[in-house]
Amino acid sequence: MSLFFNIFKGFTSWIERLSMTATVTFILVFIILIIVLGVVVSPVGRTAIHTSLFVAQILDLPIKPQTWFIDTPIRERVVYPGPNGELVSDVYFLSSSEPRPGILLFLGANAAGRDDPDVIRLGQALARSGFVVMFHWSQSMGEQNELDPSEIENLVWAFQHLIAKPNVVASKTGIGGFSVGGSFALIASGDSRIRDDIAFVNSFGGYFNAHELFLQIATRSIIDGNTQTEWAVDTLTLRVFSNEIIGSLTDDSEKELLRGLYEGRITTESSALPKLSPQAIKVKELIDGTSLESARQIMAELSGEVLIDLDQISPSNYVHNIKSEVLVIHDVADLLIPVNESRKFLLLL
Repeated sequence: MSLFFNIFKGFTSWIERLSMTATVTFILVFIILIIVLGVVVSPVGRTAIHTSLFVAQILDLPIKPQTWFIDTPIRERVVYPGPNGELVSDVYFLSSSEPRPGILLFLGANAAGRDDPDVIRLGQALARSGFVVMFHWSQSMGEQNELDPSEIENLVWAFQHLIAKPNVVASKTGIGGFSVGGSFALIASGDSRIRDDIAFVNSFGGYFNAHELFLQIATRSIIDGNTQTEWAVDTLTLRVFSNEIIGSLTDDSEKELLRGLYEGRITTESSALPKLSPQAIKVKELIDGTSLESARQIMAELSGEVLIDLDQISPSNYVHNIKSEVLVIHDVADLLIPVNESRKFLLLL
């Protein structure tokens, strides 16, 4: 794995040093060679073609070869029944009536919405690669940066809706997600109602255990056994963490005060801060960063409801329920979720 990343890093660095003209020329020659390979070698060649065209489409490259051969996919907003009301998704697919494999994607606690250029680019690239792509949207997680365990159930319903579509090959359909969405996808894929119908599950940068992830956020460190390594936690991760920890408080006025503080609506000079309860002071300590010993003690004292939620959203409790093929991808320099979370998951597969 490390050898692959080193080779890839060196290759991309070389590409960056080329002039724009040289870069375009190189990419064109590379694509032509891949197409020739696809003609000569099959089915490996066809896979190489799809992969090369897909990668070129989603990266910030000056040319998008997928558009040379394949029309712009259709994007359709679909509304369908869920366990507690209507669910909303976007589906990307080609106009051809030919049934294709499907993939359900969940972006997790990310504010990127249906009209985000990166989301559209990903949906179109996957559709052009031969998939019917369905994005599951969550208002609580996507717009409010919260962790909502009920979205796992919603993913089950979303997958059932996807495989029932006439243009989807149910037996070749899977589920995937990014960051927190990847972890939720892993858990949903083990649900007894759909696990035998899932062809694959992909997790991109997910976590393995929510309790351990929260400890790492609170200590600003990557914890690997008895070793702690400093970790510069991403602001989105801190925002989601803060919302969850503040939600454990019982006093609504203290919840609003701390939310205002960490959202920048209230300054640290507020006269209300010295009046915080002992519980709120401990919550603030977790958010501001503390020692591992203190973090463990405070986490253990959180409300039972919060601890139950963390259990429900931890793939570590469901890994043995997963029956499908699993692909785990994680950037070793990820600031949202440490790569060691994915490594712990792989050890149990």
